[in-house]
Amino acid sequence: MWHKVRVLQISEREKLPRLKTNSKLIKLKEGINGVIEELLEEDEMNITDINNLIYAAATIMTQILDEPNKRSKNRRDVKFWKIRMQKQISSWRKELSIIAEIGTGSDNVKLKRKKRKILKKYRVTNAREVAQLTETLKQKVQAKAQRIRRYEKRETQYSQNKMFKDDTKKLYRNLGMKILKAREPPSMAETETYWKSLWGEEAQHNERAEWIRREQERKVSHMGWMPIQITEITSYLSKAHN
Repeated sequence: MWHKVRVLQISEREKLPRLKTNSKLIKLKEGINGVIEELLEEDEMNITDINNLIYAAATIMTQILDEPNKRSKNRRDVKFWKIRMQKQISSWRKELSIIAEIGTGSDNVKLKRKKRKILKKYRVTNAREVAQLTETLKQKVQAKAQRIRRYEKRETQYSQNKMFKDDTKKLYRNLGMKILKAREPPSMAETETYWKSLWGEEAQHNERAEWIRREQERKVSHMGWMPIQITEITSYLSKAHN
């Protein structure tokens, strides 16, 4: 857990709940404190390492003592409405597969019994009604599947709207499906080299670009055309930086 915590930013840590003090907590805390003391004796740690170690210890204690709450949380995450609809779809599809065997001359006794049960359930007495029942069940399956997709889409939209309000950066990260791993920040020399390669070296631009044509027309209409100077770009970037 300590090694897992070390690669996380502080803003990415999960907020831990307050634990109720009892004999189990006290005993567990004593054992974990002993492990922490051993680690502190083995390695020289800075304040960030110690902070990570303490958070890892608190996480382990929460996982051990807060198991009932985790189970209840997982239960809330279960979509019972979706399970119920999927069971209905599965039942209708099973009936469709059995109805499809009608008229094929199957000698399976168990299958014949299932066919008679379905025909009795829907009060079907002839081939025309069997065809109507088949079409009705197909439409039910399609309608229910579309309802599931519609509910899931609405649920996703609600979740994204809430995430946009609470943590916009996390939403864009999820939309981009990019896993950002924490790493050491670049040195000052690396940073200067990177930005100088973008802004410090002259390059030949596309003279036929649409925005240049519009700028030319605007300048000609106001004061006559004047080429864009390096000082103009420098001034603009300086203002943007400030």
